[in-house]
Amino acid sequence: MKALFTILLLSFGKLMLAQNSCVIIGKVVNDNGKVIELVNISINKQAPVFSNKYGEFNCKLNKESYYSVTARHLAYNGYFTQFNTGNKDTFYLKIVLKEKVNMLEDITIVSTNKPETLVGKPDYSIYDFDFFEDKLILLTAKKSLQKAEVKLADYSGKIYSTHILPTEAGEAKAFFHDYLGYTMVICKDSVFRLEVINDLIIANGVSKQQFENSVQPVKDTANNNLYYSNQFEEYPLFNYNYFSFDNPENRKILNTVTDPQLMDMYRMEYYFLPPRARLEVNRIARELKVDKAVVAAIMSGFTKSMFYQPLYAPMFIIKDTICVFNHHSNYIYHYSNKNKLIDSVEIKYHHPKNWKTWKKQLYFDEAECKVYALYKNGPNVQLKRINYLNGKVEGSYKFLNPSATQIKIKDGYAYYIYRPFESTQEKFLYRESLRMSQEK
Repeated sequence: MKALFTILLLSFGKLMLAQNSCVIIGKVVNDNGKVIELVNISINKQAPVFSNKYGEFNCKLNKESYYSVTARHLAYNGYFTQFNTGNKDTFYLKIVLKEKVNMLEDITIVSTNKPETLVGKPDYSIYDFDFFEDKLILLTAKKSLQKAEVKLADYSGKIYSTHILPTEAGEAKAFFHDYLGYTMVICKDSVFRLEVINDLIIANGVSKQQFENSVQPVKDTANNNLYYSNQFEEYPLFNYNYFSFDNPENRKILNTVTDPQLMDMYRMEYYFLPPRARLEVNRIARELKVDKAVVAAIMSGFTKSMFYQPLYAPMFIIKDTICVFNHHSNYIYHYSNKNKLIDSVEIKYHHPKNWKTWKKQLYFDEAECKVYALYKNGPNVQLKRINYLNGKVEGSYKFLNPSATQIKIKDGYAYYIYRPFESTQEKFLYRESLRMSQEK
């Protein structure tokens, strides 16, 4: 009888699971009805699926009141829609993509490019922003980020909803865009993952330890692999690692980043300490099971000195190539989708004549598959486009508004926060079209 009850219970559970799921069956075509393969399709921010050679795809999801769909392909404009299945168990979806019109590149522009004000109000400032489908998510405050608000807006400045962050979370710091596509708010004492449902913002609390250990280190996912780094800002060496979702225990090193000269200085700090301090360093290192050089460099204050700079070597997955921009070895390393080294190309853009102008910041425009480097000379802000295949500078763009901050690149536009000098205006969100000019 007990066995029979167990079987009935399992059968009932499977029946309930089936009733609470919906199968989406779709097809992707262009304006002429021709099928498109390898289109990246994401529904309700679930792991993406790809259309096959017949343009078809399908996925099984939990039943929701509505679904949001994004479709991306390098040769076509982005696609976004929302729909309701009407509680159906199976829903058929047709996606029609419009082909991109290729424009000429690398020409000198002489016409005026006027900055466009997107969002700005006199009663609050914008401190950070992120992109959500066809809208913007804003981190705002009237006087202090101790009382921050998150707003959902469109590109014309219309505010759809506002969510007030709890004061118990501590001062809001910044947004973080995770590898699943979610916007997260980092506060002094808490972390929140933002979701948008029917144009309403919902903030869900996330364990800070979980965020720091399992979310923040992850750089991207591709080819059934997850890529992450073990970077510790106060140590001049780290690895880019990866593992397959099919075998998460088998973790491998993709690329090692280090600064040999800085590492030598780092390790010498231990020998500069007096004998009693060395004994204390050894004790702490044994208790924490870490390298004594790390404890010594932190204890001596070396990692906070002008001689120490955290390593900067970002990784981007561009098309099907994994690119590590290792500024400390002066090379871009290219890896295949099988994580095999293809080649390496020398780079020099991070060694300008005035070395202070290079700000150790690269931006990747995912839609355009282009990489930009940031330079600042006083209040003047400039971007240079870097060819990720050969490491050469292809062109440059100087911002019309000086002292632009929180720069982000999307679809050929530079978005940034700016408040005019000696103005009573609050911090507004602007954008400028990146019309590159040839390097002189």
